[in-house]
Amino acid sequence: MPALWAQEVLSAIIALIPAPEIYTASSFFPLQLAPQLNAALGDDGLHLVIGDKTGPIRLWVADGADRRAAVVIPLDASCWIRLYHLRRLLERLYGRVVGPLPNTFRPTRYRITRLAHALQALTAKRAGATVRDIAALTDTGVRTLGGSIWKDVHQRARVERLLKLAEHLAGGEYLALLHHGHRSLPASAAVPR
Repeated sequence: MPALWAQEVLSAIIALIPAPEIYTASSFFPLQLAPQLNAALGDDGLHLVIGDKTGPIRLWVADGADRRAAVVIPLDASCWIRLYHLRRLLERLYGRVVGPLPNTFRPTRYRITRLAHALQALTAKRAGATVRDIAALTDTGVRTLGGSIWKDVHQRARVERLLKLAEHLAGGEYLALLHHGHRSLPASAAVPR
């Protein structure tokens, strides 16, 4: 599996660069984290995905970072998420396990289920199913409803809402899911331009 991602979209990437000379940085050989490792060498450095019990750890290692490793954490809306993933990497290096991503940074079970239902509904619609067919998957009684009753029933409205959500996701809005839990820096931290 190649390690491909867009850093501007996925906040879980830990960027390793050569440390500035003012620091006494250690060498770091991420390939020692094998056997649960996928690596791809790109023009911009080494891209790694390390398998872990709590989910993959993604690293980008710039040229020279293996000799004097430093981590870049930009002060942006994703800095808390990057710090969490850096902690996961450090705990992995020390042989310990970090708990799951804090609730603040992950969608609720309800939201995950709703997104899954929306994508299932869209898949069914694209396979030729009608709104009534999709609604019947969760409530078989809708098949027996008359036309005028079916027009106003809540199952129909639910399926239509799910389809609308799925169309937005399929149209590119799915990238917003990767930004769940981002927090903008306070206005007091921003430098006036």
